[in-house]
Amino acid sequence: MKKKSSPEKKKNSLSLKKKKAVGNKTVTGNASVKSGQNAKIISKGSAKKTSVNVFKYPVMITAGEHSGDLLGSDIIKSFHKKDIVRFFGTGGPRMEKEGVEIIENVENMSVLGFIEAFQAYRRLKKLALHLVDLAVANKTRLAILIDYPGFNLRLAAMLKEKGIHVVFVVSPQIWAWKYGRIHSIKKFVDLMLVLFPFEKEIYEREGINCEWIGHPLVKRIPLQLKSETAVKKYNGITVGLMPGSRRSEVSRHLSAMLQAAEILAERFGKIRFLIPCIDSSLKEMIEKELIHHPGLNAEVYDGNSLAVMNASRMIILSSGTATLEASFFRKPMVIVYKVSWINFIIASLLSRVRFIGLVNILARKQTALELLQKEVTPANIADEASRILTDRKYRENMISEMDYVNSHLGKGNPASKAVDAVMRHFVKRT
Repeated sequence: MKKKSSPEKKKNSLSLKKKKAVGNKTVTGNASVKSGQNAKIISKGSAKKTSVNVFKYPVMITAGEHSGDLLGSDIIKSFHKKDIVRFFGTGGPRMEKEGVEIIENVENMSVLGFIEAFQAYRRLKKLALHLVDLAVANKTRLAILIDYPGFNLRLAAMLKEKGIHVVFVVSPQIWAWKYGRIHSIKKFVDLMLVLFPFEKEIYEREGINCEWIGHPLVKRIPLQLKSETAVKKYNGITVGLMPGSRRSEVSRHLSAMLQAAEILAERFGKIRFLIPCIDSSLKEMIEKELIHHPGLNAEVYDGNSLAVMNASRMIILSSGTATLEASFFRKPMVIVYKVSWINFIIASLLSRVRFIGLVNILARKQTALELLQKEVTPANIADEASRILTDRKYRENMISEMDYVNSHLGKGNPASKAVDAVMRHFVKRT
């Protein structure tokens, strides 16, 4: 792909922080860099001599979703321990807190489904060109791309054209759909770091450099749970409702969940519903919907999702990483998911697996019931939740399958393992 000039070239500038370790303290200065072929590095960052070849100049790191921002911040922390401190790219508040110069926030990058991705194509392509301009201007030698494959795989190709090494963290779900991406990965990615052991087997068969680092939630959940406010005990049944982390997910799932909650309240009497949300805008959205359910014993939380899971007897949730979090807590669940019909049809045609919930995909069987599209009704949700709450054997079988899934999530610190893998790979190669 030929490089095109950014239409905002005049505005295209980046202020990279230069940090130098002095004893136990960090001294910070600013190095201003303008995009373009003639741009020069004003100052150079510090790195250990063993890794000077790829870490001499700022490292690009990109995340396109909140989960990537979380993992990215942990990776940056691990790099800091090796005196590698200058990064720029895309991310969220957690990566920014660790000193990454954020070019675009994940809030502006999140898209859900094929139609939304198509509509965002031009904007994201413009962003990718902008990032490549900055990488060239800063003489970047290494890019670390986290998940978000629709964007990051295209960016990998553009960076590789400029001679920049590429590490991809969190494999695209090629085992579920779009296996053909394996060819682009083989061509444009120097090192693939995966979350699940079976993914490593796939890449090794294809002759692609790959290491298994384990799933970040194994380390994150215990630490994050300690920082969250404990949910008050309740002398009755507690059910978690998790409609999703995006506005589009909440708008499609929440109403059916709340109506199902009303049915459960009629059946079980003393029951409460806890609804965590990722930010204040979603909280406002949820509270507006709750106005239509005045008699429902429901509580909305800012964050606190893990504390809610931990306090719940069971969880009704949308498909996604939350299913693995629920599995980690050994909480029985009902999985619901709705997208636009055209997105659903396209996904159905391309999918190579029977399930959409990660907990089911990893178990290779339906551990938790999945309700999709028209199946997402208050009655269906309430009936499955009732079975979980009343059928002990059914509930225990589900928990047993979760234990199997949990055994394949790995141990230790995935971010630290990722950094060690990068150091081994590139120190050896360069």
